[in-house]
Amino acid sequence: MKIDGAENAKAEVFLKAFRYAETIGAAAADANGPTFAPLPGTQAHDQIRRARREGTFDPKEKIAVGILRKESAREGASDLKVGLFLQHAKLRHHPVVEAAQRIARDEIEVIVTGRVRRQGSATPQPCRPLLIGESVGHVRVSAGTIGCFAVDPGGNVGILSNNHILAATNAGRIDDVILQPGRADGGRAHDTAHHVAKLKSFIPIDFDPVSFNLVDCAFAHLDPGRTCEARRVGHTIPDGTPWEIGEIEDLVIERMEVRKVGRTTRNREGVVEAIAVDNVRVQMVSGPRPRFAMFNKQIAISGMKGAFSKGGDSGALICTNEGRPIALLFAGTDIGGPRGGGITYGNPIRTVLDALDLEIYIPAAGA
Repeated sequence: MKIDGAENAKAEVFLKAFRYAETIGAAAADANGPTFAPLPGTQAHDQIRRARREGTFDPKEKIAVGILRKESAREGASDLKVGLFLQHAKLRHHPVVEAAQRIARDEIEVIVTGRVRRQGSATPQPCRPLLIGESVGHVRVSAGTIGCFAVDPGGNVGILSNNHILAATNAGRIDDVILQPGRADGGRAHDTAHHVAKLKSFIPIDFDPVSFNLVDCAFAHLDPGRTCEARRVGHTIPDGTPWEIGEIEDLVIERMEVRKVGRTTRNREGVVEAIAVDNVRVQMVSGPRPRFAMFNKQIAISGMKGAFSKGGDSGALICTNEGRPIALLFAGTDIGGPRGGGITYGNPIRTVLDALDLEIYIPAAGA
């Protein structure tokens, strides 16, 4: 299938297999294709609400749908198909999956991933100047990753990372202290030497089971006197060579090779498995009362050699091999995926920057 056919097949899966309805909203106006949700008054909505009241989840919430490229596709060919990402192997024979397979026929692939969790929580040290890919976090958060540095319309330079890293999953307040390194890595709120920035903006995570999110992102202004190395990535990788950030890559395609530097797994290479992945249910809060949120229009990535990311890598900037940013890492699975190392999910970087009204900060050489 070409891209139009794949998008149409994906839409038909949501409409006929999930029994979801197309939604129209400003938040998704610039995203790839329409979005779908279990609207109030529908059978799908009632089933999901009933399951939540009983303390569980409807199986439809554990099946994400995206667009991926066939393994046998020729280089440059538009030979695409629908991908189903299942959080449990037992869902292979669920009526929704079987209906989707009938709808898409031979143009569908089923991938078991395991549960999707935020990738938030090596022994990182303080870094001055601040460096991309290093430990960071809100004073109430364990630790995540500095994605990159960005600049707002007022010319203020700051740290770009996830809401759940810089804003404590909606619990943060503007001007809260940001630590480097993060608390799990020795950062201490009482030690001003670890204070590097103040929270300035974030996009709230919507936990309503019939709503969806496009991003998990936040921005924190650097404190006076704090400096950063904003052009290059990978300064502290053993035997590694730092690489420079380029212009944003807006044309993200399946099978594209990518890389990132994160607080936990450091430098890892991967490949884009699918784009425009919808209905990704992510555990955003752990503990005795876990909370889950739905995400649409995500990019799915698998590692070339083992896992592309693990806990603590949240917030990392995902780039092409040429250094062009494509996504902000925020969640992943521990197992599953086509290579067995799990699936990592990222918010498209353009969507992140538009949501926060930012630009990636890349100072002129020598500045």
